[in-house]
Amino acid sequence: MGPALERVALPFRRILFRRILRVAVALVALTALLLPWKGVSTLRAQEPTAADPVPIDSIEVRGNQRLTDIQVISQSGLRVGQSVRFPEIQDALRRLFASGAYEDVSVSVTPGSPAIFFLDVVERPFLVDIEFRGLQNVSERAIRDTTGLFRGTAYDPAKVLRAETAIETRLANEGFPQATADSELVPSGIGPNQYRLVFTVDEGPRLGVARISFEGNEHYPDGALRGAMATGEEGFLWYQSGELKRDEFRQDLTARLPAFYAERGFIEFGVIGDSIIVDRTTGKGEIMVRVDEGPRYYLKEFEVTGNRRFPSALLKQFYRQAALVSAVDGDGMPLSPIYAPFNAAAFEEGAAEVADLYRDAGYMRSVIVPTVEKLPPDSVGGSPMVIARWNIREGEPTYVRQLTIVGNDYTHDRVIRQRISLLPGDVFAQARLINSIQAIHALNFFEPLPPQEQVRVIDRPDGDVDVVIRVQEKQTGNVNFGVSAAGAFGFSGFVGYNQPNLFGMAKNGSFRFVFGGRQQDIELTYTDPQVFWSRYSATVGVRSSRDQFTNVSLGIRRVTGGFTEVGFPIPLRSTRAFIGYSLFNDKTTDLDLVGIGPNELAILSGTRSTISSRIVRDVRNNPVFPTAGNLNTVSARFVGGPLGGDGDYTKWEFASEWWVPVARLGGGFQTSGIEIAAGIKFGGGWIVGSNVFFQERFQVGGTQVGQQLRGYEEATVTPLGHVPRNAPVSDLDRVGNSYFTTTAQIGVKLTNQVFFSTFMDAGNNWFEPGAFNPTDLLVGAGVGVSLITPFGPIGLDYAYGFDRRDVVGRPDPGWKLHFKFGRIF
Repeated sequence: MGPALERVALPFRRILFRRILRVAVALVALTALLLPWKGVSTLRAQEPTAADPVPIDSIEVRGNQRLTDIQVISQSGLRVGQSVRFPEIQDALRRLFASGAYEDVSVSVTPGSPAIFFLDVVERPFLVDIEFRGLQNVSERAIRDTTGLFRGTAYDPAKVLRAETAIETRLANEGFPQATADSELVPSGIGPNQYRLVFTVDEGPRLGVARISFEGNEHYPDGALRGAMATGEEGFLWYQSGELKRDEFRQDLTARLPAFYAERGFIEFGVIGDSIIVDRTTGKGEIMVRVDEGPRYYLKEFEVTGNRRFPSALLKQFYRQAALVSAVDGDGMPLSPIYAPFNAAAFEEGAAEVADLYRDAGYMRSVIVPTVEKLPPDSVGGSPMVIARWNIREGEPTYVRQLTIVGNDYTHDRVIRQRISLLPGDVFAQARLINSIQAIHALNFFEPLPPQEQVRVIDRPDGDVDVVIRVQEKQTGNVNFGVSAAGAFGFSGFVGYNQPNLFGMAKNGSFRFVFGGRQQDIELTYTDPQVFWSRYSATVGVRSSRDQFTNVSLGIRRVTGGFTEVGFPIPLRSTRAFIGYSLFNDKTTDLDLVGIGPNELAILSGTRSTISSRIVRDVRNNPVFPTAGNLNTVSARFVGGPLGGDGDYTKWEFASEWWVPVARLGGGFQTSGIEIAAGIKFGGGWIVGSNVFFQERFQVGGTQVGQQLRGYEEATVTPLGHVPRNAPVSDLDRVGNSYFTTTAQIGVKLTNQVFFSTFMDAGNNWFEPGAFNPTDLLVGAGVGVSLITPFGPIGLDYAYGFDRRDVVGRPDPGWKLHFKFGRIF
């Protein structure tokens, strides 16, 4: 071994003795403080008794350097002229020590009455500054905040010890396991007893793990064990950093490796030692882990005892391992039984799932006791066996007696109770309580609270429980204003107000005014999700808008009118139906009508009288960023005809989106970490009838004007194929009477406000419903990022259109940047 190499114990053990010594010193100091106050024992004259108070003639302070006499006397609480007994003197000493400014304090009293009191103090050094030397990979502020060590305070040895330990621990977790930290007091030169506290940190080299090897592993190679660890060797790829982080490595030795072996029958596995060989010149290291695999145990029998509520056959399904593998020979004759290795990890996980099953059934006091009985080696095979049991103590079911809601100062109780599926008189069910809490927070009326604060389950003497749900109101109404730059509408300003919890009754009112050179939109809506607290909802609104697109010629559009809609549940879970009526005056001018094609009969101006109906089923787990569930919508709009007005047609549309979770990285309570989900969407529509309004026809392409198809400019995916906006084609030929679009995407929620996605879109537009062909689609793909702002979701997508054409119809694939407003994906 070269001179630069040395074998040392794993750094975590190297610093263990130092830290034990430091803790012992701190305990000795604390014990000294808890002993009877030494100042009381130094009363040099008469010792006051409860019956013999001593008047204070004067108070003199001795030994103070930085603090004035008045400051010391004030901290003691003693006053001239006060008559004191022994307890008052003891309280004065406690107050002086509690100030943290003194290393030692004592009191002495002259003979006679009244007496002169002497306060002898030894001041602790005063910290005018705190300096860290050599600390580069850990934030100084984090050390100060976590230890409470700040300048302008007295020197506290316990806090300094915590700071040194915190520095070494944090550096070890950042890949510097050999880091050391020491401290010293340096005179400041400013005044008496004033110092600078200087931490000298030697971070040492960042340890890169070049190799991880094992001793004692007979059944599994080193590679299999390395794969079970979070700590890994350095490699070529970016994620193979080879960093040795203290907490991760501890989990490797105490949890991940034992779990790996426990799944395979080695229930006596243990890590008996570990060490590291460090090259201080290169910062590389080799980890050696010594293990004792122990014997492999096989499952001879699995039993469930004590269960009455659920049958054993059902409970045994939670332990997903067969005890006996049947085997026959070539003639169909039974062979000797083959036993499977005992999976201890699955055994414990199954017990936890059974415990949840009982709690969901109301057996809150049920106890599942997993036991493993080791048997001597079998006389035939010589393999050690176990009998695994779940001993169940069910108890009696628990009922909910009272359910109380507290903290809702604005929102009505009834709004909250309608989201609660666990009611007084019900058998207590853990899953229903969790679902109720999630439904309450889905209202988005309340601040998130820690679990121990938002729900209290109080045991009653009769064995049942009372449930208290606590909420904390948050501001729900938003006033929005600002300037937007939408790709389709150019620059415009907007001001609006939205209140989703009007009167504290979950009613929604909104006002929005958008203004600009090419757009003006005024809309006022009111929605009551529970009319007279029924299961019916109602929406009413009025709208007046004018818009003219900047990046595609679709004329100037004006719409004025109002609408109303009533919703009601139908007998399908999370499904509602809606019926509505609207009356609008539409007017479209300044269209490019050159070379009018098959759509020449479109109505450009007139009165649109419409009855609408739709069915919506929404079982997504989150309306903003779903990671599971689906949303399905089918709608029909009947325009004109017997309803009066212009036009005579029916407009059908459908949309569907499905989501599944892919991964979740990090997170905890109140922070969900990075979530990754995969989703697929598809939608389509067709118009049947005659005299269709131009504004009612389908536009495909881009992200703003009509149906989303990224990689293409706004409304450039036409029944004629992709037609650039500067091509000599009539605006009437850019819209169709049927369309289909689909999207496959991976969404990543980085934070609650920042989202990233990668996607592939496909879609097309046709003149007639009969031409509908979901296999004839134009394709685009790209990436996007979205932000949740007070003005709603905004984002950018950058997509490649594979089927783009130039003005003369030649293939011209390319990239397109899209701005989107009002949607995340």
